[in-house]
Amino acid sequence: MVRMRVLIQVETGMEKLTEIAVKIGASSAKIIDVKDVVVDERVRLKCAVPRCHGYGNCLVCPPHTMSVPEFREILKRYKKALVVQIESHLNSLDKSENSGLSDPKLIKEQMDLHRPIRMKFNDLMNNIEKEAFKLGFPFAAAFGAGKCDLCGEAGCLGMADGICRHPFSARPAMEGMGIDVTKTALNAGLSVELSSATSVKYTGLMLLE
Repeated sequence: MVRMRVLIQVETGMEKLTEIAVKIGASSAKIIDVKDVVVDERVRLKCAVPRCHGYGNCLVCPPHTMSVPEFREILKRYKKALVVQIESHLNSLDKSENSGLSDPKLIKEQMDLHRPIRMKFNDLMNNIEKEAFKLGFPFAAAFGAGKCDLCGEAGCLGMADGICRHPFSARPAMEGMGIDVTKTALNAGLSVELSSATSVKYTGLMLLE
């Protein structure tokens, strides 16, 4: 009877969490079984080959994050995950035609253009995690999308001494942990568009016990 009551409370808490996520800014929020979180070492490989702008330049980007095997072990301790998306009207580089991917100026323009929405998404994931804690999920852990922008245009100030300047706000990206964002989102019934002339969807994930 007690176990049944606890399970009902957990399920009710997760339902409330999805409602809260949408209420405070998410375009979509779906609960999935943790077995549907797809982890693949090749995702982490793509952080380095071709080299992402954040690789080695940010304390919450590889190779400074935990290894994929370590993350796999932690994942085993969780049962559910909340997949969160936010949609922006901004477009992105057309990767299908390799357009502009070798142009540092164009890449910087894109990064600057998307910085506000990445900051907004980081705040959203932080706030959802806070709400999860209030609902009785003390081990809730949120992961964002893309490079951390909390230190501004100067880049990660923590690289100078190894001390993060925003330890309670900085979030590793899903892909930095080895999570296949596309497959995981699809398992949640959500779509992901990597290149779009009309809008971009940012996807984050929060682990729940």
